[in-house]
Amino acid sequence: MAINVRRLCRLNLNLSNNILSKSNFINVGVRSLYSEQDLGVPLYENARYIFRNQFMTIEDTFRSKMKEICEKEDGVIYTEDLKAMLHLVHENDEDMKLLSKMLEKYVRTKEERKITVYAFGPVVMRMFYYLDQPQRALAMFENNELSEHFDYRTSFRILMCLLYKHNMFKEMRDVYDKILLNKGMDFIGNNSVLMYAGCVKENTPEALDYALKQWKDQYDTVKPSLRSSSLVALLALKNNASEVAAEILSVTDRETAISIRCLKMLTYMSLQKYVQIIPLLKCAVESDTSVRQQKFFADVIYELEEKLKSETVPEREEILHLIDDLKKGDLLEMHCTLEEFLLRPMSIPKQTLGRNRMKFASSNNQPKQAAAGLKNYF
Repeated sequence: MAINVRRLCRLNLNLSNNILSKSNFINVGVRSLYSEQDLGVPLYENARYIFRNQFMTIEDTFRSKMKEICEKEDGVIYTEDLKAMLHLVHENDEDMKLLSKMLEKYVRTKEERKITVYAFGPVVMRMFYYLDQPQRALAMFENNELSEHFDYRTSFRILMCLLYKHNMFKEMRDVYDKILLNKGMDFIGNNSVLMYAGCVKENTPEALDYALKQWKDQYDTVKPSLRSSSLVALLALKNNASEVAAEILSVTDRETAISIRCLKMLTYMSLQKYVQIIPLLKCAVESDTSVRQQKFFADVIYELEEKLKSETVPEREEILHLIDDLKKGDLLEMHCTLEEFLLRPMSIPKQTLGRNRMKFASSNNQPKQAAAGLKNYF
């Protein structure tokens, strides 16, 4: 039977009045959905080291000169000056103000002369990530004179990860909305997972309302990824919106995925449809383990066992027997929880990382190689 996704719009769940239920879920401590390596932070750190060595004796003089140029109406900030400051800057107010002035003057000069502007957006965001300055990164992103220079997927990804790291979930939504309005869903692509993950970590009815709206809009254009749909379903369950979770899970592909199996089990538990849990368990214990094991996360099975203890369930004995079979067959995933699995760090394709690494090869003991690596890095 065909499932109409539009039914989601008609569900009258009164989400804003739901009481949050966190007691059955583990508070996951994952701080980023991408590793620093994938975000290019180590490359930026290596470049800082090279610049600090090059400017060791003239760093203060360089800053004074840049301030002087910024104050002159006809002063010109050259690309190499900007690159240097991006790697010498510290998190103090004076340095940050100077960098902002340099960026603005650099952009204005290039626009007046109709010269191609150095794509500084990703490097700026790596700088803020390295210095751990989410508020300043956000302010730079919102600077009208500079905002269009952050219209890169890499810049967007790094900023979202930095905000996520600091639990700035409302700000994540604001950034997402701005990029969506200006660049569209095709530009955002799989980076939408960052927004959905932020909504899960925020875990409020308002976050669910927002995530659900974005999921429905995305479904009409670019079908959400399995992880995106799983995150929204998890968020719905955490906010007592089991009907929403059921609707989302009904239109997801790859029903054999461990996350989908476990989310369906949690949904059936919440809706007290225990009879529908039996086929899920049977499929796992009766499947050919030589081909592929169908496991369940241990925290989900534990929650099921606790439910069976506290509720009168006609299917109790059959379910418990199947759970025993799961344990005997080593079909419980013990290394992480369902939520940890869904919020695990993502990875950028190896071929992309390989190209990035080839652009930058630093060697502290070989200045010529270091200089060449620095040139390629930019």
